[in-house]
Amino acid sequence: MHGSARSNGRAAFGLRSMSIHIVSFDGVVFMIRRWFGLLLLCVAIPALAQDNRDIDAVSRSVVRVVVVSGGEEGSEVGMGSGVAVTPNQILTNAHVVESAVKGDGFVGIVPSEGTRRYEGKVVAYRADLDLAVVDIGTGRIPPATLYSGIMPDGASVAAIGYPYGVDRALAGSMDTVVTPQSPVKSLGHVAGRRSNARFDTVLHDAAIGRGNSGGPLVDACGRVVGINSFLSLSEGIDSTFAFAISVRELAPFLQKAGVAAALVATPCLSESEAGARDAALTKSDEDAAALEARRGAADAAKAAQEKLTIRDQISGERENGMAIAAVLLVFGALALAGAGVSQMEKHNRLAIIAAIIGVALILASVIVFLGRPKFSDVEDRYATNHPVVIKVADTAVSAAGQNICTLVPDRSRVTVSKTDDVPLDWQDNGCVNGKTQYGANAGTWSRAFVPNTEPTITVQTFDPAKRRYIVERYLMAADAMDAARAIRARYPANGCETDPAARQSVSDMQTAIRQTLPTTPNERLVFDCRAGPKP
Repeated sequence: MHGSARSNGRAAFGLRSMSIHIVSFDGVVFMIRRWFGLLLLCVAIPALAQDNRDIDAVSRSVVRVVVVSGGEEGSEVGMGSGVAVTPNQILTNAHVVESAVKGDGFVGIVPSEGTRRYEGKVVAYRADLDLAVVDIGTGRIPPATLYSGIMPDGASVAAIGYPYGVDRALAGSMDTVVTPQSPVKSLGHVAGRRSNARFDTVLHDAAIGRGNSGGPLVDACGRVVGINSFLSLSEGIDSTFAFAISVRELAPFLQKAGVAAALVATPCLSESEAGARDAALTKSDEDAAALEARRGAADAAKAAQEKLTIRDQISGERENGMAIAAVLLVFGALALAGAGVSQMEKHNRLAIIAAIIGVALILASVIVFLGRPKFSDVEDRYATNHPVVIKVADTAVSAAGQNICTLVPDRSRVTVSKTDDVPLDWQDNGCVNGKTQYGANAGTWSRAFVPNTEPTITVQTFDPAKRRYIVERYLMAADAMDAARAIRARYPANGCETDPAARQSVSDMQTAIRQTLPTTPNERLVFDCRAGPKP
């Protein structure tokens, strides 16, 4: 299922102009029928492949595999597809590179973007599995991630590769063929799993043709679920189905070959599903906040009413106190008057007793008057009636120091990353792990990482108040990465800083880089953090 042509040896990969002659496998009628189908494929790429940025992103991992075999004169050029599973190792079909393995063929790798092409060497080959690995040495191509989970019947998939009929339909020369260009993306659905004596496959109805051999079949999140290998023959009567060698075969083959490919089992959540879930979670949070606000308002109204009642009670107690003080004062005055009368009548003992009683009553009157409750006692009485129960929560504790952050699946969209716990050493000045300075923005701190060798921008954000850590990954095209790298180069490489101006520089860099990013990331990992063990 790989295309082939006649050429002048390795000069074909060196961009010598030539005409392309397709080798027919099953006759002219079959070739015309397939050519027409591939022409439709060229002009009618399904909507999902056009709109799904995850599929666009994994397309950058897909390469054209060019195999030149034979002598310098009249050599044959075979073409297929492949996918990078590490930065310098390409997974493809064994039958695509067969002539290079069994003869003196030359393997060339043409990436989907950029200007470079690479000479490859077959380092792993299993004809019985129809799988091979090609090493491109020091070359680097963004690697794809394999999905090891179950693909249910009817699941959306996309076949990505370089169908030979598209090049032929566009009258492409060999110069065009070996020039980096985007692969063709074709949408379909899983039709089932099929196993035979040789290997396990994923059956699907995405349109593929010669040249798609070795190219990946990916899910809606852009993870490789198989390697396209062969087609069923419809003979113009039945629908054509394609067979992709499943990850059940790919993973052990790569492991045995010593290829450290990325493998995940997290189910795919499409962008629309993630958006709907996030909207539902946001609404739930808003509803909870509104309910809490209503409860708070009701509690405040109840407290205000209770405080008003307490104020009325205090007002009554003050009036009673004044009345009692007045009575005591009157009786005290009468007692003193009686003492004076007794003194005049020479009843000295009775005068002394009356005087003592009078003074005591007057003092009691003063004490009662001064001891009346004050209106400022309202808050104290309310607090006594409603003691505060102090709850110690993680969010009430400073986030400074060691943290262990655990993924929150319901708030995350995981596509290609592992979901292990993440250690985070946080300092209140935005220093992370003792070496990386984050920039402040409205209570949160973030840092954008723009690597030199990988086409991925990662934005990490930490909210100390909520102890929430968010990792957003954007899989970027080559020109967008170059623009982001140019922005990063304008700012100093800031480690942890105590100078406010230096920290502001980090914030300015984040703002500038964010302006180059798409509206939504390809992957969003949300972690809730808790205090970790002290070092």
